[in-house]
Amino acid sequence: MKKKMILGLAAAAVAAPLALAASPANAATALTNASFEDAAVTFPEGYSVVDEQHQTLPGWTAGGAGVDIVDKALWQADEGSRSIDLNAYDAGSISQVIETVPGQTYNVTFAMSGNPDANVVPGPKTMNVTGANTTTPFAYDTAAAQNTTEDMKYKQETFSFAATATTTPLTFTSTTNTTGPSPIGVSAAAGPVIDDVAVTAAPNVVKTKVWHTWTGGSVATAPASTDANWHPTSGDPQSKLHKYENHEEGVPYYVANNGNKGGGSWFLWKTTTSS
Repeated sequence: MKKKMILGLAAAAVAAPLALAASPANAATALTNASFEDAAVTFPEGYSVVDEQHQTLPGWTAGGAGVDIVDKALWQADEGSRSIDLNAYDAGSISQVIETVPGQTYNVTFAMSGNPDANVVPGPKTMNVTGANTTTPFAYDTAAAQNTTEDMKYKQETFSFAATATTTPLTFTSTTNTTGPSPIGVSAAAGPVIDDVAVTAAPNVVKTKVWHTWTGGSVATAPASTDANWHPTSGDPQSKLHKYENHEEGVPYYVANNGNKGGGSWFLWKTTTSS
């Protein structure tokens, strides 16, 4: 493939007040230029380099040794007409800051392939995807896939992260470097390929802290927390004696009656989950 030879050589609920609010399940998160179709560039050899000096991919910021916007004239896109090779002259990256809700989990889906340059010995094309405090590695083996420019054999991948702020940088970083007997610089310019990125909010698990009272009559020892005679009580108990933070979740506790009446009651804090 002429493209990579040139580049390489040039570079050498119950207790509602205590429940956490849920975000809408599967809500899409706005992502600019998700399939890399928008770029005011030309493709004289089927590709265009995006790097720190030439930020020509709207919505995305390129880093490292840069990336290539690849037109369908050079190889098949998964969606539309363009895809991204994360290696321009060597391992590069692209990043976009997206709006997020702290505590919400997001699923990032994308199509992945690998540059099938005939001048490069087939093998793994590796990369990392990072969001918030989570980084996950991904790999595409061009030797095993036997993909070609006409049939890139994209595979669908998913990356998940939990947001910690109202905005989160989403970053795709190549970890593919010059290796093997391919011409110097050429294999460094043949990296992992991505296309058709989407971000959706995952269905959140809502945790609700529920206070229970034992209704199974007098017992001398703590009933099992799974017994059917525990009765959920709506709301947050006002007495500090029963506050959630003063008890171990799932462990029954006994409170004696005041005065001279004798006896007492068993209580229990449980956490229920729902989507």
